Amino acid sequence: MNAPHKKGIKPISQASNVISIRPLLLLTVVMIGAFLVIYLKKYDELVTEDANGNPALVPDRRAEIEKRKYKNSNEAEQYVLRAIAPGFVECYLCPDGKVWLEANEIAKIGVSTNGQDRYSAEYYRKHGLYYVMEYRGDLATAKNKEIERLGTYPLLPENQKREQRLIYPPLNSKLD
Repeated sequence: MNAPHKKGIKPISQASNVISIRPLLLLTVVMIGAFLVIYLKKYDELVTEDANGNPALVPDRRAEIEKRKYKNSNEAEQYVLRAIAPGFVECYLCPDGKVWLEANEIAKIGVSTNGQDRYSAEYYRKHGLYYVMEYRGDLATAKNKEIERLGTYPLLPENQKREQRLIYPPLNSKLD
């Protein structure tokens, strides 16, 4: 026996409550297939077999690895980004998200293996900054110099004169 229904409201059939599994299953299979094709293609671009049939990197991949290892172990710069002119700059740890810098004050301390090309010319223009290399040499020394500069930033006269002193330059958020 059917329960009485309110006027104008039709009962919902049980069949309409069941979501069809077939479209979801098909979508899942297609997505897994696409992932495998993309993954295997990338894998096949990087891995081949050596003379003994063992997996080996293709020469271009091996060369890329060696180039990056050489670059990181032999040449890096510790740098600062300084304000070109007085004005507000973004500040990662400031409550207002910005801080006033005078010309030549430090906005960021960092390490780059690409020198000034670490940032685009557009980035420098947009943020009103310029790049100053303070050290060039091996990466480990550059990182240590960066940590020293970041750690002692609170003591700099440019920071001491601020009403709200910073623990790091505006575009840094941690010690390294």
